[in-house]
Amino acid sequence: MSLDKYFKKGGALESILPRYRQREAQVDAAECIFQSMRDYVPSVIEAPTGSGKTFAYLIPAFEMGKRTIISTKTKQLMSQIAGKDIPIVQQIFGDDMFVAVLKGRRNYFCHLRFFRFVYTNQGRFEKVMKWYETVVDDEVIEIPIGKFSPSEIDNISTDSWQCPASKCDFYDICSFYKAKEWANSADIVITNHYLLMSDFALKCENEHASIFDFADHIIMDEAHSIPDIFPRFAGTDLSLRSFLKIMNENRHLFEPREIEIAAGMLSALLETIQERQYTSEVKGSILPYIEFVNRIIGAQDSDEIKSLHKRLVDKAESVLGDSEGVRFVDQERGDIILQYIPLNASDKLREGLKNACLSPIFVSATLSGKGNFDYFLAETGYDPEDVMKLSLDPVFDLPNQGRLLVTENTDSFYEELGKKAKGSVLIICNSIGRMNKITKLLKNLCPGRVYSQRDIDISDTEGLTDTIFVGCAVFREGMDFAHTGISYVVLDKLPFEYPDDLVLKEQAESVRRRGQEPFMDYFLPRAVIYYRQALGRLLRHEDDKGVWVVLDNRIDTKNYGKYFKGVLQEVPRINSLDEAVSFLEVSDAENEG
Repeated sequence: MSLDKYFKKGGALESILPRYRQREAQVDAAECIFQSMRDYVPSVIEAPTGSGKTFAYLIPAFEMGKRTIISTKTKQLMSQIAGKDIPIVQQIFGDDMFVAVLKGRRNYFCHLRFFRFVYTNQGRFEKVMKWYETVVDDEVIEIPIGKFSPSEIDNISTDSWQCPASKCDFYDICSFYKAKEWANSADIVITNHYLLMSDFALKCENEHASIFDFADHIIMDEAHSIPDIFPRFAGTDLSLRSFLKIMNENRHLFEPREIEIAAGMLSALLETIQERQYTSEVKGSILPYIEFVNRIIGAQDSDEIKSLHKRLVDKAESVLGDSEGVRFVDQERGDIILQYIPLNASDKLREGLKNACLSPIFVSATLSGKGNFDYFLAETGYDPEDVMKLSLDPVFDLPNQGRLLVTENTDSFYEELGKKAKGSVLIICNSIGRMNKITKLLKNLCPGRVYSQRDIDISDTEGLTDTIFVGCAVFREGMDFAHTGISYVVLDKLPFEYPDDLVLKEQAESVRRRGQEPFMDYFLPRAVIYYRQALGRLLRHEDDKGVWVVLDNRIDTKNYGKYFKGVLQEVPRINSLDEAVSFLEVSDAENEG
């Protein structure tokens, strides 16, 4: 069957969307996804920016009419799919298919914690109490984004280790479990990668354990991030503050001196551990704290505390164990976090997928690293022969819409950029330190025009034109700056990761042990994917014009530079910022004419 009737000129989408334009890439992606779903074959689809990939997978999903889970990376993208894109598709197919959204537990109101910590201290939580009065009758209560402080949210939400599940007195009216029930009775479920990967990790250990019921199809949008997200769930993390939290939230059961000692020991660890280290290097300092709190908490008779404590003990055994992987400790927002990440989680991911659906579909604008899908497929546990693969050509007319400037990385270039660049500029750095330095430099030159990712949320950028944005991975991946009139995307450096990071260092050694070369087979394909993500922030519509600036001559001087060059190989090169300004001025004049 052909899906052309939905996408062609005069078709269903054009009748609903006034600005809709038929794109061959969108049709090709939709046909590939439909075939993958029909034949129950895993597929990997690389659909470049502007190809309309959301409708390319929603149309086949509704056409097939089978239970489908759609996962993406962020809450913002979930909201866009559920609130904007699906209603459009429902105008075509009707609303016979039940659509539900499921987020992580922390997004839902917890009655147990509310009545234990907020209701009994109403004077401290007046804002929460007033809000609760407006939502108390809702069947599913979600915690609004940005309304409450982290402390307030902590007292009205829970996570998996705190939640007593079916043993909770409020289980029958629990917002998360009610939302989960709706999701598992839905035809189409919208969720995020973090919750889905958590489900896969559960399923690879026990096929009967689950968050989501079995689905015919799972579509993973922004799938490039899955190889980095899943290992975190295949491993374990332990918050040392969690032990102290049990004691503080049940103070009537503990001696004040016990809580004081535990708090003092944790404070000492926070002074000792200032940066990421191998757990083995600080294990001797951590164990006395763990042994002390385990002894104190373990002496309690409360069933609830015993249950919480057992989960923490299980986590501790995993993060301090000896199974293959990297174990490190980090300081995070006044807490010490111990993490265990397996080095090769691809087999577990594949097992989790087999227990979750019949056909997984991976979709992203950036899945290929060196002109093929080898890196992504290896990280997700698939043999290239077992997967349908489609890589679509760019949608935009890159030679006419863009120019590429490769030059040296100097302060003087940024000074010139601040003075000459018209329209908005997006600068993407490889580190927070570098971001801070460039932000400071440009704020001195262009006061009131410069924002770093620490200064502003992307949702607050509406109407900010002629602005300079400076950020790191947060701005590189998935953020849409189209409404700000981006004219320049500047890469401060080719986006190689730092090989001295503990996790990356261990990953590199694991690659070497498999007989591969860490740089060529791991770091390079990842850098090319990040590079393509960054470049994708510039052109978002057919009439956009812009300039890519790469402040790294290695693209021309190193042999591996050819993989980066290939991304914009048809784009004309320019040699100066003056040429960039002229190109954009001519483009503006043509548009005005």
